[in-house]
Amino acid sequence: MAFLDYFRKARPVTNQTLGAPGFMNFGGYVVSNEQDKRLTGNTRYITYSDMLVNTSIVAAGTRYFLGLISKAGWRAVPSDKDNAESERIAEAIQKVLDEMDVPWHRVVRRAAMYKFYGFSVQEWTARRMEDGTIGLREISSRPQHTIEKWDTDLHGRVLGVVQRSPQTGREIPLRRDKLVYLVDDALTDSPEGIGLFRHLVSSAARMKRFEQLEAFGYETDLRGIPLGRAPLSEIQDKVKNGDLSPAQATALTQPLTNFIERHIKNPELGMMLDSITYQTLDEKGQPSQVPKWDLKLVTGDNASPMSAVASAIERLNREMARIMGVEHLLLGGDGKGSLALSRDKTQAFGLMVDSALTEIGEQTTDDVCGPLMDMNGWPRELRPNLVPQPTKYRDVEQVTSALKQMADSGAVLHPEDPAIGEVRELLGLSAPNEVISPTLAEGELEDKKIVAQTEQAKINAKAQADAAAATKKPAPAAKKP
Repeated sequence: MAFLDYFRKARPVTNQTLGAPGFMNFGGYVVSNEQDKRLTGNTRYITYSDMLVNTSIVAAGTRYFLGLISKAGWRAVPSDKDNAESERIAEAIQKVLDEMDVPWHRVVRRAAMYKFYGFSVQEWTARRMEDGTIGLREISSRPQHTIEKWDTDLHGRVLGVVQRSPQTGREIPLRRDKLVYLVDDALTDSPEGIGLFRHLVSSAARMKRFEQLEAFGYETDLRGIPLGRAPLSEIQDKVKNGDLSPAQATALTQPLTNFIERHIKNPELGMMLDSITYQTLDEKGQPSQVPKWDLKLVTGDNASPMSAVASAIERLNREMARIMGVEHLLLGGDGKGSLALSRDKTQAFGLMVDSALTEIGEQTTDDVCGPLMDMNGWPRELRPNLVPQPTKYRDVEQVTSALKQMADSGAVLHPEDPAIGEVRELLGLSAPNEVISPTLAEGELEDKKIVAQTEQAKINAKAQADAAAATKKPAPAAKKP
């Protein structure tokens, strides 16, 4: 009762964090409850690397994801567009990102590996720009298998990491405020996170085993096992009688023995045998139809276990593609699927990529823009946001059809509408020439605007007249510009 009275009477502490994280950290080593020995310690990174290199769907899905990630454009958006200082700071940070030794799209691509490994760590290095501001020389990757220890507080916040140098073997402390750190903490609050590779290990191991069994089954199929016949008793009698030496007897049967022992299917494997047959036991002693030397294949039923193994491999392949969100890459491989289904799955994968880009943008805004603001003495409240461009696929035919339907409804495009340039860009054409040149004199510019407005008024009047004629109603008088 006293314990319950404490909760009833105690006032909540709202400005302090009281709880503890769900992971254990002893001396910098995060304790894992993983039971699979392939995934304990640094062994897991060997397992992940083997799976990434030797499992085709994992390799294809990872590279496809990273390719789309690196394709996205980035821009520094001012926190206050009406503030000139905010605009200037955003332009300065954009210049820093554009002039780094390591291109920004490569930084983003390596940071995106947190989706697969569970976390990613990169270290930035500052330098002074030509205009006197402090920028970044590079943002270098610190591979997951080199991160050995984690410095966390009592509430689970990461304060830094310790890297074990592969070159010297010494420990290198890295402070959190010098890192770009991303973690997939959707399933755990451990600083190491849980990535997609962890979900693929079991399926990849089973598929590897099934592929091995498929190879064994093809090489040692029951219907491909050779069955040899030789007059062994006759040869033994000749050896006893002294007509053949043991070496000669072995030489007679050795080619047949070698063929049977090396029965793996090989286009260069063949054999020539004596065509002599047994003689009948009657008085005539006529030749029989049974050859003394023979080599055949063991016959079996038509059912083959390899088809079941192939089905299991296909199922596991699709299962891993589904985990990675790239199931659309397999559509059509079995003769099934549709354009609508492919488009739907492609859009779902695009949302997954955009989600990762959003997380990277939010974290790099804190880990990159934040230090740049402090080092240059810029006020934190004017810190810009790093915003990625959504990786949306646009169907040119769908866009042009929609614009045509809008024009048929009366919403005709103006010659200066930016949609024209965007469509031309989608088609891979050059940008259209501007109708109104910004270098014209003020009077000529005004004349051009009047002409453009007049032309637009004529187009709108014609559209209204056509619509009125279609409904058998008088067209309204056109307004003069």
